[in-house]
Amino acid sequence: MQRNLLICLLVFSLALNLGGLATFAYLRHYSRDFPRQPRPPQFFREMWGPLNLEPGQKQALESLFPEHHRRVRDLRAELARKRMELFEVFREGAAAWPEVQEKVREVSNLQGKLEEEVLRFSLAFQERLRAEQRAAFIALMERRLPGVPEGKGRMGPKWKKDMGGGRVRLVDPALPK
Repeated sequence: MQRNLLICLLVFSLALNLGGLATFAYLRHYSRDFPRQPRPPQFFREMWGPLNLEPGQKQALESLFPEHHRRVRDLRAELARKRMELFEVFREGAAAWPEVQEKVREVSNLQGKLEEEVLRFSLAFQERLRAEQRAAFIALMERRLPGVPEGKGRMGPKWKKDMGGGRVRLVDPALPK
């Protein structure tokens, strides 16, 4: 009798564990199909802590993201189209030089609009911060700029300091290190 009870408990435990694993796998696989709330980009999510945002501020800042994402997505799509047009003109060869110049101007104009959108968003973001939060925000943004001492830029320094990370230095072979 006791042996049968242990076997039943073992089978029940095994079935329960398999059911839990199956549920986890199902939710992990199919949760990608459901629309999610758009989350702020990684950089902005990392800033929530250092900026010490209040819940109302966080909500106000999160409300900026959908419009910004839409604008950036539209500009990037248009930029991709113009680059493809540029490549098509490029295929025609040297005879199409004036058209190439025109397409390059269009691509440059769109890149400028994309930069303007990022700055517009950053300024709108700053407007919702208190003075000490704004100072922290500016410091965080400055560290991300390429060419700024200790700045990471987009990719960030992956090398050791003496191997190219950190400050940009002009190298003169005549000068000692």
